[in-house]
Amino acid sequence: MDFIDDRTRSIGQMALDGLYERAKAISSNTVNVLTPNYQRKEVSFEKSLQDIIKKENEKEDTKLQNSKLFASDINKALKGQTLEQFALNQGLGDLNKDDFIIDVQNDLSDANGTDGNNVDLEVEMMDEAKNGMQYQVVASLLSRSYSLMNNIISGQNR
Repeated sequence: MDFIDDRTRSIGQMALDGLYERAKAISSNTVNVLTPNYQRKEVSFEKSLQDIIKKENEKEDTKLQNSKLFASDINKALKGQTLEQFALNQGLGDLNKDDFIIDVQNDLSDANGTDGNNVDLEVEMMDEAKNGMQYQVVASLLSRSYSLMNNIISGQNR
């Protein structure tokens, strides 16, 4: 894992944004557990993040292939590119955060009781714990990345 890579930090920050939105939704659900006709909120962002990572990996693969081709024969490298590869290369290094979508939707499942509310407090508490642990792990990795960069900049060797 490259702790200096801006891509790693950008993806980590997007994950934190998604986890933060999920924490807000869980809090809203918990607060409204007794509100009649309240529809619990759900947050999804993982698929969007996976798509971004996949696209970034494809860019890195193309970049590696092109660097190998350029090292051997620059003319062959330019002629050997498909239009798709050429277009992909034009965006190398540009992580498009606009593609990241945090989807907040109402859960339309059946209500638990007669009041129309579909919040299950036990489920919300488990989701809150899981989300909190995920947030803590990602934040810790990002913190480690920034600490390493700080050490490199300041000339410390760890």
